Amino acid sequence: LPISDKFKQVSAAYECLSDESKRKLYDQYGKKGMEEGGGGFHDASDIFSMFFGGGRRDGAPPKPKDIVHELAVSLEDMYNGKSKKIAVSRDRLCTGCTGTGVKNGAKKNSCQSCRGQGVQIKLQQMFPGMTQQVQVRCSTCKGTGSNVAPSDICSSCNGNCVVKDRKVLEIVVEKGAKKGDHQRFEGEGDQHPDMKVIGDVLILFAQKPHDLFHRVGTKLVVNHKISLRDALCGFELPIQHLDGRLINIKILPGQCVDPGFAWIVRREGMPAEKTGGTVRGDLIFHFEVEFPTKLTAKQQSTITEVLEATTDFPKVANGQKVSLSDYVPKKQSQQGGPNRGMYVQHDDDDEEEGPRGHPMGGGGQGVQCQQQ
Repeated sequence: LPISDKFKQVSAAYECLSDESKRKLYDQYGKKGMEEGGGGFHDASDIFSMFFGGGRRDGAPPKPKDIVHELAVSLEDMYNGKSKKIAVSRDRLCTGCTGTGVKNGAKKNSCQSCRGQGVQIKLQQMFPGMTQQVQVRCSTCKGTGSNVAPSDICSSCNGNCVVKDRKVLEIVVEKGAKKGDHQRFEGEGDQHPDMKVIGDVLILFAQKPHDLFHRVGTKLVVNHKISLRDALCGFELPIQHLDGRLINIKILPGQCVDPGFAWIVRREGMPAEKTGGTVRGDLIFHFEVEFPTKLTAKQQSTITEVLEATTDFPKVANGQKVSLSDYVPKKQSQQGGPNRGMYVQHDDDDEEEGPRGHPMGGGGQGVQCQQQ
């Protein structure tokens, strides 16, 4: 170790030995207890469980760790609501020995190596001239603090006190559910012979990606490519909604599509939470217009006439004539073609704002919506 690190270790050891309260804390909990202060959260699962309810708090009886399962839910099920069943594997007290690990009538003898403590105190050398006391699990009794004759071990659990059990749980996915939602099943988790409280099962929802819709809170966003002809002359776009309905999006001729705007169909987005589907967000469309790379002389002449364009540009004195070319980023140069546009990007599915960079307020454009 570097000299600086050795000096830090010596300073920490001296601070611990010179302070009576810290020395008692070290003797009782070891180095980990010193770092955690001898209280609070002793396991990462305690912190995790506290965020979702349950978990062990100071002063509460000890409790087995939660069984945490992530359930992947489709966007269709979050839109319509659905009931699902999953099977979890858990530890339960052996019924053959009632969680003792030995046959009825057999006795457990206190381990002589650790005096029934389950741990042993050993000296560990930090560096020459400096040692520390550490607690290690007793190798004789494997941390149980007692020994039993091999003939007295329970044959059902092989002395483990618990057996594996399979439990089927029913999960209710409410309309408007989102990723990060959870359901807790109290008392359906693991059992431990040294703990009176039974653990819980925590189910966390994860959202599966969808081929068409992108969710932003209660809004549904659709990115769709259209040609320049469709943008100027109108088009129809039939899409199948998450509940199976066919919705026909119609842009009328003469209603030009500006790719810088978002188009909204009111109340056709995701259901709001705890409303049963009676309140819904909006369905938002962003159209990426694909421009032609070149025009023929005839097309150029026709467009110039229709748009009343001019080819007579004012002359600039002493100006240098330059030409423009397509910009191709290095990372995309091998994927073919210039980067002429991009979809609306979203950083977080749970944000409630509209697509970035596209006006969403009073300047938003309407879309005719036909249901079939």
